[in-house]
Amino acid sequence: MTHKPMQVGQRYLVKHTTKVVCGRISQLDHKIDVNTLAQLRAESLQLNEIGLVQIDLHNPIFCDPYRTNRNTGSFIVIDPSNNDTVAAGMIVAAVPDRTSEVADTSIGSDVNRKQGLTVWFTGLSGAGKTTISRSVATELLALGLQVEVIDGDVIRHHLCKDLGFSKTDRDENIRRIAFVSQLLTRNGTVVLVSAISPYRATRAAARLSIGDFLEVYVNTPLSVCEIRDAKLLYQRARAGEITGFTGIDDPYEPPLEPEIVCNTAEESTRESASKVVAAVLRYLSPRVE
Repeated sequence: MTHKPMQVGQRYLVKHTTKVVCGRISQLDHKIDVNTLAQLRAESLQLNEIGLVQIDLHNPIFCDPYRTNRNTGSFIVIDPSNNDTVAAGMIVAAVPDRTSEVADTSIGSDVNRKQGLTVWFTGLSGAGKTTISRSVATELLALGLQVEVIDGDVIRHHLCKDLGFSKTDRDENIRRIAFVSQLLTRNGTVVLVSAISPYRATRAAARLSIGDFLEVYVNTPLSVCEIRDAKLLYQRARAGEITGFTGIDDPYEPPLEPEIVCNTAEESTRESASKVVAAVLRYLSPRVE
């Protein structure tokens, strides 16, 4: 149900009845020719294609074959990065939960026992903060972690809609985001914050108040950010239509010692996200390699 193909190894959210669990496509047995019903070998499922796949779930579900019960025998597949429904499925058969027999399932449960963490993505507008954070969220959700994504643009329209873009208001915006992040972190959540947060002092204050904190500097050159500018914000700022725009007529103070540096001009989203996920797992569970 999406132009992005489904491939072995991809991680999704699976909604079954009222329960949502993390899942990974572990095997693609075959796809089905809708005209002849022939079973064809395939390495992926494209838009409108039907196939028989095996999905490993992080948590067990109580289900029936679709032929027995349509309600407990059907499910939908959700892309956790954008909450889009990407597939619908019918259960042919299920295997019993073997969590205790699988060695690597201890990774998620071990991490879950640890304190929460805030991962703070900072960088210019258009650097790739939100894209990377959503990819990281997908990976962490698949490990069974409790994850919340806080996007600076979304917060601006809700919690901070009364604020402008003066330095005082920018500092207050970050203070509010840090307060919410601290509450979530204290309760065992991995919080992924995507916010320009241009000033070092304000980011340092956020680190101090939250405690469990990793800073990710999305170090993408201004010239690259301007090329990506679909909303033409940089163009409007250079024309004087917008004032106080970070990187043009308002300063951005890059981190001096961030825990992770991502440069989306030189590496893919997957490469950047993998670095962040590895750092998160090391922080939460030193035994995980």
